[in-house]
Amino acid sequence: MPAIEEIANSRARLTIASLISSRPRTLGELAEETGISVQGVLKHLKKLSEAGMLKVKNIPAGRYLRPRKLYFIDTRRVADYSRGEMIVATLGDEMEGSTSTEPTAPASDPYAELDRLAQDIILLRRRARELSIRMKRMTEEVTENESRIARLIEGLSLSPEEKQIAYLIFGDDRPEQARRILKEHYGCHNPEAAILDVVEKIRGSGA
Repeated sequence: MPAIEEIANSRARLTIASLISSRPRTLGELAEETGISVQGVLKHLKKLSEAGMLKVKNIPAGRYLRPRKLYFIDTRRVADYSRGEMIVATLGDEMEGSTSTEPTAPASDPYAELDRLAQDIILLRRRARELSIRMKRMTEEVTENESRIARLIEGLSLSPEEKQIAYLIFGDDRPEQARRILKEHYGCHNPEAAILDVVEKIRGSGA
């Protein structure tokens, strides 16, 4: 089963996977929701089928509906709350033996239970969208701060070697990670001394 990163390689495929994991849908629905052609939808569905995720069923003509082929995912839940270029999505754990046609335990009041669950979903979706907007803002702040670090380091009177060490000092979450990288990838015999030396030079530049 593919990881969410593999599905997210295509934004359209991610959207389709999210749509058909919430309920079975027709090709026409998927084309309308995604804004791509039916042929384009079929290509993405083929990829999901090759990944072992896609299920297909036919519904016969009934009192209200015409015969239709429906596409769905019943073993995983894909949630897509992406905004713009930012991908915010999750791939739920595999649910063994799950099919959308298997009934769950009967509720004493099915309508009330369905209505409650639907209302919960509306609220949770709203919160997820709000969180995705906040995450986008935080990511933008991270990107801007990284750019400011780069501008500050490049503006210092340091050698290329010292600048690279400065990038490692201020560009990594953990000091021990910077020391390890200096030793393993840059052949630095004394990472601690190198870091202290560069830190002192940076401090001295502001004096």
